[in-house]
Amino acid sequence: MFDKEVAKRMVGSPMEAGITEDDIREFARELNQYDYYSIICDQFNIDLARKLFRKPRVGVMVSYPFGGMTTETKVRLTEIAVEKGCSEINLCPDYVAIKSGNFEKAKKDLEAVYKAADNKLDIVLVPMVGFMSLGEIKAICDMCLEVGIHIVKTNAGLGLSQSEYEHIRYIKRIYGDKMQIEVSGGVRDVKQAQEFIKLGADRVHTSTWKGVIGI
Repeated sequence: MFDKEVAKRMVGSPMEAGITEDDIREFARELNQYDYYSIICDQFNIDLARKLFRKPRVGVMVSYPFGGMTTETKVRLTEIAVEKGCSEINLCPDYVAIKSGNFEKAKKDLEAVYKAADNKLDIVLVPMVGFMSLGEIKAICDMCLEVGIHIVKTNAGLGLSQSEYEHIRYIKRIYGDKMQIEVSGGVRDVKQAQEFIKLGADRVHTSTWKGVIGI
């Protein structure tokens, strides 16, 4: 059953292997019939997305999905996103540094990107909670707030990891309204989306948007 409140919180993502411009046009034609929050696309589809999608909020991925880009590359991609008039970037941090316990290195990486964004777009950090311990999730969120980032997206999607209800409960319990939460990874139907929102998620990021909003 269609849920317009879920739809308002949805971040659509026309990103998958083999996608064509015609696929993106069809994605936009169908999605534009509904209310939604924003669209996230690849860098080379920014101009097309800004033309096709009704909502002005268009964002791009940076260092997606493995966080393996250098800081210099992340900074330049962020600058391009600003130049193109994007509303946000979804930033994958330095996962190797985080899993190695080198949070100072990971923080410096984030600080450089935050400076490049120059308060002209939202930075949505992707902690990849499916691969992190609760302690690591807390350390990442603490690091975000210290830098000035107030939005986390749970996973990169693409079947790499799953969001669990406990992740939302955990982040919400510790940070409350200080941290916005965007759920991504394994959300396939409206009941799942409703439960995540009930637990405190602000938005739901999905490539399978029809099932998520209940149509």
